[in-house]
Amino acid sequence: MACTVRYIILFLLITASNVYAAVVVYDLDDNNLVLKVSFNKGYSNVNTLKLDKSYVVSFETTEEVEFDQDFWDMPLKRVYVTTDGTRKRMIAEFQEGVIVPEVMSQEGEMKITFPFPKAISEKPTVTKDSYGRIIWGLLIVLCFILIIFGLIKKFYKKQILSDIPGTGRLLGRADIDIRKSLYFYEIDEVIYIIGVTETSMNLIDKINGEDEVNRIKSGFAKKADFGSYMNFFKKSPDIKEDVDISRNTINERLESLKKR
Repeated sequence: MACTVRYIILFLLITASNVYAAVVVYDLDDNNLVLKVSFNKGYSNVNTLKLDKSYVVSFETTEEVEFDQDFWDMPLKRVYVTTDGTRKRMIAEFQEGVIVPEVMSQEGEMKITFPFPKAISEKPTVTKDSYGRIIWGLLIVLCFILIIFGLIKKFYKKQILSDIPGTGRLLGRADIDIRKSLYFYEIDEVIYIIGVTETSMNLIDKINGEDEVNRIKSGFAKKADFGSYMNFFKKSPDIKEDVDISRNTINERLESLKKR
């Protein structure tokens, strides 16, 4: 009988200790962390203390308070409760800067709110000055592109009529005036004569006669540039006949173009 009474008393003590234990719940979102501590017998003497990387809320209560929670990817790293007799301390540890909470004391409940800093990913406010800087930046980039294009056009203009693999090839050119030249371009057994000046490029004539095409090609075969070919001709008397034929053909074509 005595043993049974002891068990009943022990059960009542355990039950009583559980009845008078405070309950801690929390609510977490992107804006803040809210901790609510509900008491059965109450609490008193609330104090706060800010440390380097933590914040402490202490209070007096005879009830047991148990809480220990880690937080990932949040400004708060951990919140836990320590006990020193009737003195309880709720300690919040932070990743970097300490956030000062709002502590609200009510009858039978204590509410602790940690407001989080605004997310960096929030859209910044766009003002008229921002639009102005964007427009000026675009204008500067456009001017830079135009300058680069002008330099390329000025210094590499002669490279425009380069060989195009698979479609045609540049035979050579004949200078008829300062900054005025005729380019002979072959595409599919047809030679196109293109007039190039400092500011324009025009199709002058095309030669599709087999004999005339072969004569011009034979003259340009030794040198791509016609003037360089004539210098080469002076050193190579063996090819004089082919060059004379090519030169006469081109001169005849130039004379016919001048009479138009």
